[in-house]
Amino acid sequence: MADNAITIVGTVTMDPELRKTGTGMSVLEVNFAGPKKRKFNRDTSQWENVEDDPQYFSGVAFGDLADNANATITKGMRVVIVGKLNYSSWQDQEGNNRSKVQIVIDEISPSLRFASATVNRQELNSEPVARENYEEDEAPF
Repeated sequence: MADNAITIVGTVTMDPELRKTGTGMSVLEVNFAGPKKRKFNRDTSQWENVEDDPQYFSGVAFGDLADNANATITKGMRVVIVGKLNYSSWQDQEGNNRSKVQIVIDEISPSLRFASATVNRQELNSEPVARENYEEDEAPF
């Protein structure tokens, strides 16, 4: 199985959007732009931005991570995102085939390169609950 882990540093392009599923789970949509491409100029010994549009990405976070990120992340903030690429395809209402690559976010935090942050630890909501039906080679949580 191929590993599709990704780490991106970018700027949030709009305030994240939090919603709840029918079961009450938090889902947070985050849109951000990755940095412009850079190249090293050997004449000046400096890194320079390449004249190119930034790359735009969409990410989604779930559960407590979604709630914590929603309370922390705002438009214009530089963030570090770690997650996995997820490809999905569907047909829209007109019958057109559509597709999207999205980052399923495992970790998101403010970048501390040009800012500082204060961390407020959150209490865990509950202890893990053992399942009744589990396979012999897996944990009952």
